[in-house]
Amino acid sequence: MQVTCIGGACVDRSYVVQGKAVAGSSNPAARALPLFGGVARNVSENLARLRIHSALFTAVGNDALGTALLDELRAAGVNVDLVKIIDGSSDEYAAILERGELALGAADMRGIESLTIDDLDRRWETLAASDWLFVDCNVSAGILQACLARATIARYKLAVDAVSEPKARRLPARLDAVDVLFINEGEACAYLGADRDAPPEELATALLARGPQSVVLTRGDRGVMCGTATTMMEIPAAAVTRVSATGAGDALAAGTLWKLIAGDGLFDAARTGGELAALTLQTDRSVRADLSPELFDRRTAAR
Repeated sequence: MQVTCIGGACVDRSYVVQGKAVAGSSNPAARALPLFGGVARNVSENLARLRIHSALFTAVGNDALGTALLDELRAAGVNVDLVKIIDGSSDEYAAILERGELALGAADMRGIESLTIDDLDRRWETLAASDWLFVDCNVSAGILQACLARATIARYKLAVDAVSEPKARRLPARLDAVDVLFINEGEACAYLGADRDAPPEELATALLARGPQSVVLTRGDRGVMCGTATTMMEIPAAAVTRVSATGAGDALAAGTLWKLIAGDGLFDAARTGGELAALTLQTDRSVRADLSPELFDRRTAAR
């Protein structure tokens, strides 16, 4: 099985606020060492560490950090032959963390946003032969819509991740080509124009009305609401001590895809995704460096 991930790859910079963050003021914080992140990059690495053949289509700078980012992915087993190298700096993401949770994030993703349909076309033969495409909304609306439109003439199944509230608005009005939509409550409200107090089941139902085969609506420490046209299920979050929330949602998506590829149904797959997210919450990295199927089996057996 081949999964090709299309979307963000960047340098992650994290700052852990000491105590409660105060808006509009300078906050004392501990700075973590720069790591590599980005939704598609994280998903591709998680999958590779879970022994799924994964490839990444993104854009990185021709700077030292871009080179190091690609070297780390190669070492993890990710195919980076599709990556576009651009002049200048690689994309960056900064996270302000409060008690392990994201208080504020800021992303400069001009590199990935510069990808064009021509870039997609030059890689199309490889992309079209993938068993799954995972596309995040860091890409332009044009790239996203092309992946949806071409799903009918290619072999791949399609998973889409909304990424953030502003970028969720890049999703087209109809999502009929999408097999799995990963989206959180805030992103769902932004995309649908829904009230922020809307019940999760109502949000999932409204999302399914846009046409995807299934929806994985993430709710942080309140778990996940999964839905198809016929069934809805709420999956509680695992109780863990959180070190950092960075990458947890990406781990959930990767774990879900891992088990869908293995033949599990959506709800069992999403439950596995939640367990993988819990493992990721316990590390300060966006992807666990020791992740493997064996680690996952040992940790979940001990729960």
